[in-house]
Amino acid sequence: MLWKPGMGKPQAPIWIDLIEPDDEERRCAAEITGLRVPERGDIESLAMSSRIRTDDDAMYLSIPYFADTGNSDAAPVGIVVTNHVLMTLRFEASPAFDLASESCDAHRWDSSADALATLIEAIVNLAAKRMEDVSAKLKKLSDRVFTRTRIGTPALRNCMLEVGRLEGEQARNRSSMLGVQRIVSFVRAKKPEWMSDDVEVRLRVVEHDLRTLDEFDDQVTNKLQFLLDASLGFISTDQNHVMKVLTVTSVATIPPVILAGIWGMNFKRMPELDWSFGYPMAIAAILVSILLPVLFFKWRGWLEGD
Repeated sequence: MLWKPGMGKPQAPIWIDLIEPDDEERRCAAEITGLRVPERGDIESLAMSSRIRTDDDAMYLSIPYFADTGNSDAAPVGIVVTNHVLMTLRFEASPAFDLASESCDAHRWDSSADALATLIEAIVNLAAKRMEDVSAKLKKLSDRVFTRTRIGTPALRNCMLEVGRLEGEQARNRSSMLGVQRIVSFVRAKKPEWMSDDVEVRLRVVEHDLRTLDEFDDQVTNKLQFLLDASLGFISTDQNHVMKVLTVTSVATIPPVILAGIWGMNFKRMPELDWSFGYPMAIAAILVSILLPVLFFKWRGWLEGD
């Protein structure tokens, strides 16, 4: 049985799910379970060694940075499990918690350990789906970056922004899975007497899935870094094209500048001043001095792709 604040006081709930509880809800949950309901600051400020611990018959578990939606900020999650009740404390909406609570309709929980295993399985399954979504977005982004059509710096900058957004999303997945992995390892190592063998087998499968997701995370992270490096490389290549055009332009303008400088000198005797066609001849010579370097660069293929 799942109990949430506002449902009335039950006789013996298996799972108590608290979402940003007020003082009255904390008091009610403490009365039902006989356990102290921690504040948010208690979960966030726990030392690394105290985030997962046992106290008498209860196991206190926490995930300091938990986010199971692509756009949500990480928020702490506290879990307390005993032989008769599972109590969770969270401060953000969570599709994984909703999915686990919905499974109660199809599968009646036998114990608090059963409910805990169901919750962890839901978290890991949704995390796997989010990683698959990130991988699919990376495939589309890769197709945009690696194309035969030349793309400019603004488009590449947008690709880099997308890489950064996906990396942030993957980092949230990674922080959540790290907390879950520590919880699963701790619970399996302690294995209290009230935990059935069936639950232990399910947690073993989850631990294997987490190792697989960890390897998949490495692949996704490497792909993100590769796309970032590729985008920077293409931007550098694009800038080299620009510099090449500027270099060709500057070289092509050197001969006409020299000719114009010669014919612009104020000497008293310059034969060209007395020529009838001196002016059009000078213009034609300047134009030819521009065209010849450009045609030479074109013949050598240095303008190719621009």
